[in-house]
Amino acid sequence: MSRSDLSNGRRSFLMGAGALALVGGLLAGCSAENGGGESGSLISGRTRLAPLPVPPPPGHASVQMLPFTGLPVTIADGIYHDFRKKAAEAGIEIVHRLDEPATYRIQGHFVALGHETSTTIIFTYEIFDASGRRLHRIVGQEVAKGSDGDPWGKVDTDAEERLAMRATRAIKAWLTRAAT
Repeated sequence: MSRSDLSNGRRSFLMGAGALALVGGLLAGCSAENGGGESGSLISGRTRLAPLPVPPPPGHASVQMLPFTGLPVTIADGIYHDFRKKAAEAGIEIVHRLDEPATYRIQGHFVALGHETSTTIIFTYEIFDASGRRLHRIVGQEVAKGSDGDPWGKVDTDAEERLAMRATRAIKAWLTRAAT
């Protein structure tokens, strides 16, 4: 066995162990329910969004996407732009300004894991009510073709569009269940 084979094996092992630790952290955050009605954050389970200063109007559900975390701004902008377009097509009412009231506020968290031939993007969308209490969490993943050392480097517009579509479908399904 050559030195290169050992190095590649060690790198694969470390990447797998890192991915397992990350997924374990995400899942631990999913199962940790806080007492006292507090909402949770992706990792600590202790973050609570500040309540909206003005409550949303009754009678219809609206959604506000908070700034995404964990990814480059250019990719976040692409996903958000695609989400806005797809959400409008799906009949999801979006509140665009952060200071306007919305029935639900959604925080997206992203992590990219580079592999030899692809990049796996793990995403979490946390849905909060107007008081800042977390109501639901959506977790999933998407694969982008290619890898170049920077896992975000090969995330193209097709991957951004798939991420936006998955978010739209999951949020629409949750809104439909929440309305019943």
